[in-house]
Amino acid sequence: MQWQFGDDKQWTRLAEIRGETRQPFIYDDNADERFRDRLDLDETTGSLTIKNTITAHSGPYKLHIRTRIRTLQQKFFVTVYDKVEEKSVNEGSVTLNSDTEIQRDDLILWMFGHEDTVIAQIKGWTVETYDGADGRFRGRLELDEETGSLTITDIETEHTGLYKLLIISSRGTSCKKFRVFKQ
Repeated sequence: MQWQFGDDKQWTRLAEIRGETRQPFIYDDNADERFRDRLDLDETTGSLTIKNTITAHSGPYKLHIRTRIRTLQQKFFVTVYDKVEEKSVNEGSVTLNSDTEIQRDDLILWMFGHEDTVIAQIKGWTVETYDGADGRFRGRLELDEETGSLTITDIETEHTGLYKLLIISSRGTSCKKFRVFKQ
């Protein structure tokens, strides 16, 4: 049994239980420092635990189980959210900062509400904003094509709530959450 992290281009071995001895091995000292001293492997169940998670732990994980008869593979996608940043506004506009610089191969997704409705995205050099299912964002969204920061103009009560930013790139996946409320 072996746990890996990465993507289809490159997988990094995290932990494994070897054959008949059922001896667990943890590879948290590999070139990728994000897992150092954070991994536990249950030798009975094979469950992998990541302690003190950070957003850099977001991404695809793969589990290989080899038996005498066959090999099973299961993929998981784990998302670790940073703390929720709160933004208060009386009137006018509010900007939700991505704190990043966009690279050409990045996918930037802005979502609203607990349903994660996509309201804006950047893919390659294409920048798009959406009105939302009920049209509440019509003409109110501005997306910075260099940073991915989102500005909501002429904010009303219907624009308050939870916003999520998902950045998917070759460097990894990161998430930020914002709660916008009106005073």
